[in-house]
Amino acid sequence: MNEAAALGEALAPWAREQFGTEARITGLALLAGGASQQSWRLDIVTPAGALALVMRRDTGGRMFVAALGRADEFAVIELAYKAGVAVPRPYAYLPDVHGKAAFVMAGLEGETLGRRIVREPNLANARRVLPQQMGSALAAIHGIAATEAAFLAGPAAGEGAAAYGLRLLEQELATVAEPYPALELGLAWLRAHLPAELPPVLCHGDYRVGNVVVNEAGLVGVLDWEFAHRGHPGEDLTFGAIRAWRFGEAGKRYGGVDDMAAFLSAYNTARGTHFTERELYWFEVASNIKWAIATVTQARRHLSGQEPSLELASLGRMTAEIELEILSLLDPRHPRHPGD
Repeated sequence: MNEAAALGEALAPWAREQFGTEARITGLALLAGGASQQSWRLDIVTPAGALALVMRRDTGGRMFVAALGRADEFAVIELAYKAGVAVPRPYAYLPDVHGKAAFVMAGLEGETLGRRIVREPNLANARRVLPQQMGSALAAIHGIAATEAAFLAGPAAGEGAAAYGLRLLEQELATVAEPYPALELGLAWLRAHLPAELPPVLCHGDYRVGNVVVNEAGLVGVLDWEFAHRGHPGEDLTFGAIRAWRFGEAGKRYGGVDDMAAFLSAYNTARGTHFTERELYWFEVASNIKWAIATVTQARRHLSGQEPSLELASLGRMTAEIELEILSLLDPRHPRHPGD
């Protein structure tokens, strides 16, 4: 029995319980992407009609030590959905689907692959409005009371949100147990230039083009919440702007679709804040270090034999490119460097 058939057999009792005894699974297909989790399209016919769902399922590895399990990721999506954030409707957390935890949510129609979002002619209008829409959606996420997300990791008592983010980066790099001088230099710069602290917010943790669904009208929904936590808003405001997430459109700093102005303006208007690119420079450096560490840890899953994968190996190839970007950002001659 192949994997799809085994998963379909494991899901059938839940489908009948959820949608009625006549419900049946008519299709199950592994979707592209997902270096740390599987995503499966799940087609179900019910007495009320056909449903196109998505199942997120563990693969056995994690990009970061602090990554959420499927139970907590599902709980975050439930929280966002109830708050009116554009996310898929959550259906159920399933602790054991053929031996691994999973959850089921509604499928959203649209494009998710970043390289297509930044180039496809039919998405030209979407690219014009996407930065503003993503800024407004992020403001809605950060507007959820952090106390409602108390089950997520966050700063210790008396610890600032930015300092907490830095501590996590240091801990993640320490697990690698190999020297990465450019990353260590970047961490030293962050320690020496800690920004002003703010109360923690619910952070998505991976907010960028490539983790959203986009159609011709723009943003449809926000996906991939496995790195959600309580942290500084600057984390989410900059992660989608690093070079790695411009998909070859290097001059368009926000996700390869536009500069940062429209995104920040929409966020600031919705939240009543006044963030500037200069204020966020520290977090841009931190976001690059975060992604560099992720490429290292993902490649190690392949190199160690834990999970042989060409996709994981290709992520390791990106490490040097991000190190170069970090060194460029640390150079006082960089045009956006805030100075000391």
